[in-house]
Amino acid sequence: MFKVLISYDMQEGKEQACQEYLVNKLAPGLARLGFRVSDVWYTVWGNSPQITSGGEVEDLEQVRTIFLSPDWQSLAEGMAELTRNFQVRVVKAQN
Repeated sequence: MFKVLISYDMQEGKEQACQEYLVNKLAPGLARLGFRVSDVWYTVWGNSPQITSGGEVEDLEQVRTIFLSPDWQSLAEGMAELTRNFQVRVVKAQN
């Protein structure tokens, strides 16, 4: 089992558009690809990404299938226009 973490900072003045994209495009698009966001964290203060979300996948093959797909690339490009420091990280899930 692997945890996929998606983190970013919303661009100033684009917060509403970013939230709308997340709810209306990114989350449903990821669900269609087989990835469900299970956690979302908002950083109030400190030197961490403003938003971090995560979900689990069964294996690295599923990670590759989802996050190397053209559909994911299109979704990520949409987020890039609204965010800074957009990153996707994969870590082995702890039991």
